[in-house]
Formats: sequence, C-alpha cells, structure tokens
Amino acid sequence: MLIETIMGWLKDFVLFLISLLPEIPDLSGLKPFVDALFQCYVNLDSFISIRACCICVVALILIYNVQFIWGVIMWVVRKIPGVS
Repeated sequence: MLIETIMGWLKDFVLFLISLLPEIPDLSGLKPFVDALFQCYVNLDSFISIRACCICVVALILIYNVQFIWGVIMWVVRKIPGVS
C-alpha cells in the first residue's frame, strides 16, 4: 500500500514535469523541403561518392591546420614535468 502511494506520487510528479514542457510545433510543412533535399543528395551520390568527398574535405582541413595541431601537441608535451 505504501509503495503504491509513493509510486502514484512519483507518477503524478513526472506527469506534472512533462506538462511543463512546451508543445512541439507541427513540422509537416518541412516534409517537401526535406524530401527535395534528400532527392538531391541521392542524385548527387549516384555521380560522386559523398563519403569520399567528406574524407577529402577532412584531409584538407587537417593538412591546412598541421602547424596549429603540432603547436597544440607540443603545448601538451611541454606541460609534462621533466620534459623540455
């Protein structure tokens, strides 16, 4: 009986917290936009591998930022005691 009462209070509290959240707006108007965007992605992926393009972009970003990355690594190494 005591556990039922506590669980009932807990359920009421959780439902109260959920009722405080704002209602989610209707996003059905975005469906045509998302469908068109996905169709463009599918058409582009049939000619060019999007995965390969993403890998190339990440590699370019790393190459252009090698000096910064090296500086961060050396900063961390210099923070280790006994390493000059």
